[in-house]
Amino acid sequence: MGDTKPVDVLIVGGGPVGLALAGDLGARGVSCALFEKTDGAIRQPKMDGISNRTMEFCRRWGVAEKAKTFPFPADHPNDMVYLTGFDGYELGRESFVRPSGGAELSGAEVSPEPRLRCPQNFFDLILRDFARSHGARVSLNYECEVTAVAQDGEGVSLTCRDNRSGESVERRGRYLVACDGGGSFVREAMGIGMTGLGFLNYSTNVLIRCSDLIARTHILPGYRFFFVGEEGVWATCSHINGQDIWRVQIFGGSEACKPAPEEVEAKIRRAFGAGIEFEILDILPWQRKELLADRYRAGRIFLAGDAAHITSPTGGFGMNTGIADAVDLSWKLTAVLQGWGGPALLDSYEAERRPVGFRAIREASGNLYRTLSVGEVPGLLAQTPEGARLRARVGRTYAATMLREWYKNGIDLGYVYRNSPICVAEEEAEPGPGRGARAEGDPTFLREWQRLVVHEANGTPLKLDWRELPVAEVMLFSQSAEPGARAPHLWLGDGRSTLDHLGGGFVLFVLGPGGTGTAAFERAAAERRIPLDIVRIVEPAVCELYRRKLVLIRPDGHVAWRGDDCGGADGAQALRILERATGA
Repeated sequence: MGDTKPVDVLIVGGGPVGLALAGDLGARGVSCALFEKTDGAIRQPKMDGISNRTMEFCRRWGVAEKAKTFPFPADHPNDMVYLTGFDGYELGRESFVRPSGGAELSGAEVSPEPRLRCPQNFFDLILRDFARSHGARVSLNYECEVTAVAQDGEGVSLTCRDNRSGESVERRGRYLVACDGGGSFVREAMGIGMTGLGFLNYSTNVLIRCSDLIARTHILPGYRFFFVGEEGVWATCSHINGQDIWRVQIFGGSEACKPAPEEVEAKIRRAFGAGIEFEILDILPWQRKELLADRYRAGRIFLAGDAAHITSPTGGFGMNTGIADAVDLSWKLTAVLQGWGGPALLDSYEAERRPVGFRAIREASGNLYRTLSVGEVPGLLAQTPEGARLRARVGRTYAATMLREWYKNGIDLGYVYRNSPICVAEEEAEPGPGRGARAEGDPTFLREWQRLVVHEANGTPLKLDWRELPVAEVMLFSQSAEPGARAPHLWLGDGRSTLDHLGGGFVLFVLGPGGTGTAAFERAAAERRIPLDIVRIVEPAVCELYRRKLVLIRPDGHVAWRGDDCGGADGAQALRILERATGA
C-alpha cells in the first residue's frame, strides 16, 4: 500500500472528481493520498461529455490538448437525431458541428475551450497522469477500500483494506474529501442524509461494438439517437467514438436486476434493424435518481461529486459539476493549510457549491421529463398519409422540446455565487439573460435566441411539481464580471485568454489606461501572506465587459470583488476586501 505517513488531504474515491482534486491539490503544493476500492479500470464509461468549464480547468492544468486527442473524428456530426429506428423514419434532428454548436469556429465563443466528446475511460487516464505528475506529493492507491473513518480536533483517520493482500492500514490527514460516488461510504458513515425527487426510473446501459451500422442505414450520421415508438421514447443510442463503439440506453423495467441477454439483444435489433451485426461488450442496469446531500461538510470531512449530488445524466452535469466542486474546495483547503485562509473559508464551500448542485440536478430531472415527453402515439409507424402527418408533428414538437438540453451554457458557465460569504456583493444588478455584451451582432448568440424562440413556440410544456429556472437563464448566457461570477473570457492582443492569467493565487485585474494604483492591495496581501498577482489590461473590449477599473479574482477563477478604487491610502479597504475573500 506504499507510504503510510500523514498527508494534508485524504481523498476517498478515484473517479474523475477524486483525480481532479488530487491533481489540483498537488499543483498547489498540497500533499494528498487517494484511495480507490477498484483497480481504476473503466469497463463502461458513464460519461463522454466534457463541458466548457471543465475544459477551462484542463487548460490551466495543461491537459486540454490531451483530451482533444481522443479519436472522435473531427468531421463526424454531433447531431441529435430523433427516429423510429435505423431502418425506420427520421423524425427530426438538431445539427451541431461540435458539441458546443460550433461557436468556437465563429470567433464568438464565450470560452477559450470547446465542449468535448471524451469518454471516461479515456479522460480518467488523462486526469490520473496529471495527478501523478506531481510526484511524491500525490499518492494514488488502487484496490484499497476504506472501511472506517474517524475525525478529531487535529485531523482525520481512515482505515483501508488492500483488496489484493487483505492487509489493513490506517492513514492520517488534516482533512478528508469523499469523492466515492452516489453510494458514498463516507457520507453514510458521517450520517449525512440526502433529499430530492429520489428514484426516477430504471435504465440499462449496453456497450456495443458495431462497425457497419452507419454504412447500412439510410439515417445520416449523428452523435445521439432517440428512438420513438408508439409507446413513446423507449431508448437512446450514443456513438461513443464516432467509429465502432456505441452505447444503447434502454428505459424501463420493474427491477434493478440485470436483464436477460436475449431481451437486451431483441431491444437492440429493434433499434438497429434486421441484418445488422453487433457484439454486446457489457450490460449495466442502474437506477436513475435525483438526490442532494443535506450537508456538504461534517467537521474536517467534505463531500464532492456524486457523493454530494446524484443526478440523471440528461444534460451531462454530474461529472462536470463534481470537478467544479473539486476546484472550489482545492484552493480553499490550500489556503487554510498554508495559513492565509481564515476560519470562514471552508464554510463557504457548502454555501457556494450546494446551491449549484441543486440547480444542476433539478435541471437534469427536467431534461429527463423532456426526453420522455412524447407519450403514447398510436399510429406513429403507419405507412399512410395520416401516419406521415403524425410523424412530422411528433418530430417537430419533440425536437423543439429537447432544445433546452442542448443549449445550456447558463447551467455550465452561468452559475453565480451571489450569496457567498466570501464575495463582496454589489447593489447594482447586472443585466439579465439575453442582454449585455453578446446581445448585438453576435451570430452565435442570435442562434441561441432563435432556438429559444423555437423551443417556446413549438415545444411541449412540462407539468412539473416544481418551478423550473426561466428558460432564458438556461439557454442564453451573457458573460458577467459581477462578484461571484466566473471571470469572463475574452482574447487578448497577445493571443492569450483573460482566463490564462488565472488559477494560481488571487489575481487583481487593473483595467484601462489610467494606471490605477495597486499598492494598497499589494501591501494588504503581503501582510496576510496572500498570493496576489497584478495583471494590467488595456484592451477596450475587456474593460467594457469587466465594467470596473479593479477586479479581484479568486484562485478558482470567480470574481471576489470589483470597484474603481481600493479606498484611502491607508489600505484599510483593500485589507477588508482581502480578508473577506479569504474567510478571515
